[in-house]
Amino acid sequence: MTGLIIGAIIISFSSVMVKLAHVPPDVAGFYRLVGGAIGMGIILWRQNKLKQLTPHVWKWAFLAAFFFALDFVGWHRSIFLVGPGLSTMLANFQVIILAIVSITFLKEKVSRPFLIAVPMALVGLYLMVGVSWNTFTPEYQLGVGFGLFAAVAYALYLLSLKYSLTKAGADPLAMAGAVALLTGLMLGTLAVAQSESFIIPDTQSLLALTALALICHATGWYLITRGIQQVRTSLVGLILLLQPTLSYVWDILFFEKPTNAVELTGVGMALVAIYLGSLKGDD
Repeated sequence: MTGLIIGAIIISFSSVMVKLAHVPPDVAGFYRLVGGAIGMGIILWRQNKLKQLTPHVWKWAFLAAFFFALDFVGWHRSIFLVGPGLSTMLANFQVIILAIVSITFLKEKVSRPFLIAVPMALVGLYLMVGVSWNTFTPEYQLGVGFGLFAAVAYALYLLSLKYSLTKAGADPLAMAGAVALLTGLMLGTLAVAQSESFIIPDTQSLLALTALALICHATGWYLITRGIQQVRTSLVGLILLLQPTLSYVWDILFFEKPTNAVELTGVGMALVAIYLGSLKGDD
């Protein structure tokens, strides 16, 4: 569980690095994931585990990579439109979605905390973005939509990753590396289709993308992928709650994000709701 917590803290800086990279959303995702995959590949090579990247592992990795790519499509666009803090907060409504999917399809029991969590999450979301909705620009409103889209994709990614790890029976690092490479190639293909430039404009961008790939992704997601096997589904979402909380703090500290009492109240309610949503039952 300790590794999962450390991984969540590390990836909380991901949105900050994306903001500092000054490259298009899908290009940032490409460099992050392909660079992270290379880092993981080097570790696998040094551990003599490259042979674990079997066709069976690649097949199951593709399932998780598909949803991971959708997550990045929504989340990176949301970062550019509404900022690192709010975009990450919106994407991490995945905990509520994870709970709903687990209850609906995995037949887990509905608990009283979960029944409280759903309306609380909706009220929190309204306070964060609904109260001032008519004052937002169309671009900002689109960014909110992308953030919520990312939440759905993120939840499906976590479920598919957990399922794929079970089916493939692979080393967590091998699965994480395969997923990263496949996701990066998907995002790279999307960037090419949109005629986006892959040129890294300056030193700051290079450093941000390097940190994004090797620290935030390779290290952070390796720890998360390894820890996810040892923790129940709902608790995974709870621990990963560190990511949006810290990302919101980094946005205020590093980018001077403007905040008000209503939005902060909404953020607080959303965090409590996400916590309660993780307590849907013992699995």
